[in-house]
Amino acid sequence: MGTPFLFRFREPLATLPSLLVLLALVVAGVQKATELKRHEDPQPVQIALMELPPPPVPQSKVDTPPPPKPVPLPRQQETPRPVSRPSPAKPVSAPADSATPATEAPLLSAAKAQPSVPTTPTTAPVAPPAPAAPPAPPPPSTANIESQYVAQLRAHLNSIKRYPTGREASQLRPQGRVRVWFVLRRDGSVVEQGIEASSNSMLLDDAARKTINRASFTDFPEGAFGGAATHRFTADLEFVPG
Repeated sequence: MGTPFLFRFREPLATLPSLLVLLALVVAGVQKATELKRHEDPQPVQIALMELPPPPVPQSKVDTPPPPKPVPLPRQQETPRPVSRPSPAKPVSAPADSATPATEAPLLSAAKAQPSVPTTPTTAPVAPPAPAAPPAPPPPSTANIESQYVAQLRAHLNSIKRYPTGREASQLRPQGRVRVWFVLRRDGSVVEQGIEASSNSMLLDDAARKTINRASFTDFPEGAFGGAATHRFTADLEFVPG
């Protein structure tokens, strides 16, 4: 026996009430969303029309002429004032019994009117000139002191020089002059030395160097050689075999 028609579609038929409820809800929601609510403003809006004032009419500029320049008035010539001349003095009549003439009275009155003013000297006393400052003494010359010091150095070197000794010196017996140079400090110590003019003999040149090393020099004089810390000297040493 075949299956009945409703039994075959039992599952779709069971879900049909749910679908109808869902469809009713969807339709109700759509209707509610599409419903328009009318909103009315309780206060009415009034529109007033106002007339704008007309634009100002531009005023044309009027060229005013410049004020006229003042014309200077001519100067009035001053009339010269009359100079009043003094009236002549009336002669004073002298008494009849007076022995002096009448013309002496005005002279005596004029002499009394002008009192004598003692003359006083107006010139102020002149101060005596200040004495001129004495001229500064010239700086002392150190040339003489320096020359004496150099002469003492050279004399000292010639006094302590020694002729070279040895077999070679006794055989060759060299003779000549050696010019040495040396730099001293102000305290007399030797800074450096050398041969400025050789004697063409190594024995004599070596003896000249030993003379500088053996010498003892004194201090520089006060203010000599411009106050420099060092100074360079030269000396000639003559070597003659004995």
